[in-house]
Amino acid sequence: MADITLHRDNELPRTIVPNYFIDAYMVHANGEYVKVYLYLLRCMNDPTMSFSISDAADKFEHTEKDIIRALKYWEKMHLLRLEFNADKELVGICFLDIMGFAPSEPAVTLQMNQAAKAEKAASVEKPDQTIAGKTIPKKKSYNAAELARLSDEEQVKEILFIAETYIGHPLSATEMNSILFWKESLNFSSDLIDYLIESCVSKNHKSIHYMDKVALAWAQAGITEVADAKERDLAHSSLYTTVRKSFGIQGRDFVSFEIDLLKKWKKQYGFSDELIGEACERTIRQTSQPNFSYADSILTNWYQNKVSTLKDVELLDQLHQEKQKGAKRTTSGSEKKAVRFNDFSQRSYDMDELEKELLHYGTHQ
Repeated sequence: MADITLHRDNELPRTIVPNYFIDAYMVHANGEYVKVYLYLLRCMNDPTMSFSISDAADKFEHTEKDIIRALKYWEKMHLLRLEFNADKELVGICFLDIMGFAPSEPAVTLQMNQAAKAEKAASVEKPDQTIAGKTIPKKKSYNAAELARLSDEEQVKEILFIAETYIGHPLSATEMNSILFWKESLNFSSDLIDYLIESCVSKNHKSIHYMDKVALAWAQAGITEVADAKERDLAHSSLYTTVRKSFGIQGRDFVSFEIDLLKKWKKQYGFSDELIGEACERTIRQTSQPNFSYADSILTNWYQNKVSTLKDVELLDQLHQEKQKGAKRTTSGSEKKAVRFNDFSQRSYDMDELEKELLHYGTHQ
């Protein structure tokens, strides 16, 4: 077979990857870890790009733990140094000089193989898993005949149809296996599976790998109802964080009354996190404490006045101030009129005498 010549017909912006990484490290590493490393290089070589764990997780449809696991892997390989602050938050990633470490190729291969084996051992599922106090069998791999048989069941057929609609393509065998695992092993209802897929897709996560992790997290938390899943989503939402920060709440979870108000502000009123945070901050300024009822009165007033942005809030504030000024002017004018009226000396009349004078005046006409 003839040699293949590689060439290009244009010059594009590029990210430089060390040859030694390709030759010695890439061939033995987990493909997902390689993606993360290359993405890091891309971000570092472009000053307009930023890197965060959450952004990387969204880009590759992984969890944040997956991204952190990849970073720690490359740190073990001496290709990165992870830098943390006093609160143990990741604040920096330093690329180390590959050739500065560079052991001999056999040593690299041995090191990579050992790391790969350790990673594989850590990721292998046990025959049985204990989740929320119950034993869950290892995910079963259904053969074509079993998938066809199960797909004919009315309830399963409906679930698969909903999944295809949300995900936007015909389901693969792997995707069908996962959905059947949620139904048969995790005992998720059709409604819960529906909500699981819907909530993941709404966050731009269409990967079945990601959905599997969410499903296991729900099972671990003992979630069996859609209402419980929605409450968990709310507890992990940006709104929850915004209200906590605005109210300065630490060391406790929200009680049911407070959660109901969060749902009301978000779902019924349709307010953004920004507006809700503003109402909470105003509450603190007025009451000096995290008063959910007071915040609710503010937000209810905004809802009734069709407020939807912070600009609307500013206009409503201006209108309120103008009304207050008008009321003061009216009150001041009334006081002045009262003063002018009282400047006249007051006369005292005897009504009986006045009546006699009027009758006397009438008889002489």
